[in-house]
Amino acid sequence: MNLKYTETKRHLNKPDQTFLCDLVHLEKNHVVLKYFSEAPGQIADITIPPGSTTIAYYWSDREYVLWQMFAHDKTLIGSLFHLCTDMKITQTDVGYLDLILDIWVSPDSTARLLDLDELEAAKAKGLLSKHQLSRIEHTSQLIMDNYTTIIDAAGKRLHH
Repeated sequence: MNLKYTETKRHLNKPDQTFLCDLVHLEKNHVVLKYFSEAPGQIADITIPPGSTTIAYYWSDREYVLWQMFAHDKTLIGSLFHLCTDMKITQTDVGYLDLILDIWVSPDSTARLLDLDELEAAKAKGLLSKHQLSRIEHTSQLIMDNYTTIIDAAGKRLHH
């Protein structure tokens, strides 16, 4: 029996999103969820095919979320880091404020920043505080310097 768990992704620049997921692992400050998508998805210029599965990692002491997406045959489509703040993990749900900038890591371990145009538009509209902008700069650099280690550690921890 799969336990259902809710993810709420709050946004500064668009409507909030809610996903109903399967709970894979839960600790006080860490949760791992699984989401199966019957419909195709789009992340920038990357198409996520129908029948894909996302394994999502959330930590209350980190300013990012890690999603790893797999095709129906279990091959890695890619990994996506969402920069975020205000992470709240409970027994039934996880919620956070998305800070717009994402980092895509392809299966060959090439990383690139996504949504820079959205970030610039949000800056121009004054939607981000100085503190949030500072956290975006710091966290994106941390991820770009360490994404391989972060991804490897997340997967290993899940399998032990």
